[in-house]
Amino acid sequence: MDDQHRADDEQQSDRTAVPAHPSELDSVVVHAVGAVCRRRARVALPPGGRLRLTGLPQVLDGRSLRARVLSGPPGTAVTEARLEPVAELRSPDDLPELHSRLKAAREHESAVRERQRLVLDTIAETTALRAVPPARRRDEPLRRTPADAWLELAEFVDERLTRLHLRADELAEELERAEHATETLADRLARSSTAGPARPVETSATVLLTLTAPTPSNSRPEGNAPAPEIDIELEYGVPAARWVPAYRLSYQQGSDTGRLVLRASVAQRTGEDWTGVRLALSTADLERRTDLPKLRSLRIGRSQPAPPPSGWREPPAGLSDLFTGYDAVGPRPEPRRSAPALVGAAAPLPRPVPPPAPMAPGGAPLAGGTRGGVQAFEAPAPSLGFAGYGGPPPPQPGAPLPPPAAAAAPAPLARRDRSARRS
Repeated sequence: MDDQHRADDEQQSDRTAVPAHPSELDSVVVHAVGAVCRRRARVALPPGGRLRLTGLPQVLDGRSLRARVLSGPPGTAVTEARLEPVAELRSPDDLPELHSRLKAAREHESAVRERQRLVLDTIAETTALRAVPPARRRDEPLRRTPADAWLELAEFVDERLTRLHLRADELAEELERAEHATETLADRLARSSTAGPARPVETSATVLLTLTAPTPSNSRPEGNAPAPEIDIELEYGVPAARWVPAYRLSYQQGSDTGRLVLRASVAQRTGEDWTGVRLALSTADLERRTDLPKLRSLRIGRSQPAPPPSGWREPPAGLSDLFTGYDAVGPRPEPRRSAPALVGAAAPLPRPVPPPAPMAPGGAPLAGGTRGGVQAFEAPAPSLGFAGYGGPPPPQPGAPLPPPAAAAAPAPLARRDRSARRS
């Protein structure tokens, strides 16, 4: 705990040692959502190179905070800008008049509500009044209740309730007026400028700047000369601002011209007073980068070779020798053709060809129809199985079966024709 208190005391003493200076809002650029604000402050160069600027809104975006020295001794620049919240206690005189009036109206409303509650409780107690006869003893005879006492009690209750209900109605009307006054002042305070303080204790944003020390010849004042002054500019973004365009067209009947006026409705809840501040409007998105594109220059004159594309690069060394071994082998050898099959050996079936037209002894074709210039005939159904395309024709009924060698390896078509002519 002692170390924590010591650290807090050192931090508090550090804050008090650093001089604080107010800053003034100079210009605002309002975007579609958000705004960029610039503040300026002219202060004396601090001896320790550190100073604090106040007056910043609480809703500023710390990521967009920028600081620079516009004018001052040579060598002076901002090396660090750190955002720090500080709690400030406001006196009642610093608070706006509407805040005091709203506080008084709320106190009056609370008092009226309390008086109304007391009157309603009294009405409930008076309504519950009843005449209670005394307890009768066991040996005591019955007694007659006087009617005058009942009537007097009823008149008392009736008269008292009448006065209480009238008071309750008056308090209800007074409470309604007090609530209306409180709501009106609260609405006016909400619509008023948020630049000033609204609560006794508020948290404000400050910027702690660290400056580079200028050269000794320029920084050391001669005699009792004051310290040189520097002009500092702060730039930051705030999200609670926007603007909406509005168009107004003026046209007179029978006229050929009109007047179009463009207006902008600006709304903000940044906690700053934009009265008398230079405003600029922008349709750009504050969260996106809006860098200008780089345009290529066009030259008029002699033609020049186009620059190589950015994705091109030189081939690696030794790429041409990558397939040297493959080229040295030479062309691929052709596949060997199979020799004619011997008698009794199994040979691969040749490419299927249509069977030749049957020839009669002497080389004359048999009688039959022609199909596309080729003599055709109708052969009877063979009694044996089909031997496949390229094999011998099925034998005629009653003819001897061919030898096994001829069935296994049929001879070429020309050789078979010569043997037929010899027979």
